[in-house]
Amino acid sequence: MRDDLRARVAAGTAIFRGERILLLHRTLQSSNPGIWDLPGGHAELGESLPRAARRETREETGFRVSLGPIFHAEVFSSLSRRGKLRRTVGVYYHCKAPTKGSPQLDPDEHSEYAWVALSDLESYPTLPFLDRTIRAAFASRGPAPSSRASAKFSRLVESRLESFPVPV
Repeated sequence: MRDDLRARVAAGTAIFRGERILLLHRTLQSSNPGIWDLPGGHAELGESLPRAARRETREETGFRVSLGPIFHAEVFSSLSRRGKLRRTVGVYYHCKAPTKGSPQLDPDEHSEYAWVALSDLESYPTLPFLDRTIRAAFASRGPAPSSRASAKFSRLVESRLESFPVPV
């Protein structure tokens, strides 16, 4: 197989407390050194993406989470520990985590954590694909839909679909 066609598969999670998302600061010895990241990592051979997302989140934060819907998927390049660029397919889930307690970080991977509001995101350096992913997490998150909100959403979707031609 050609090297440019190979890709690793990763799964990550968005953990919110109120209006803030959990970001983890990668150590200088880890992959993507020095950037702020979401919990997650590569799937192991034969492992499902939901299982990988739960396992990686538990390994990186100590939190046992229940997964919600997928909110983002993207093919991106990241820097390995050896300084090599590698292509990765990332799939990200909303999830529920404990509402109290602090993340228990793996010191080989992360040096600190922060609960970050969308308005403060610029103060936490990350990579372009992670910035898109974090913003997608905020954009796709919302209060539990009420019947009024659901009706408004349905009208919005219907109006957008009307603007796309349907092939005959």
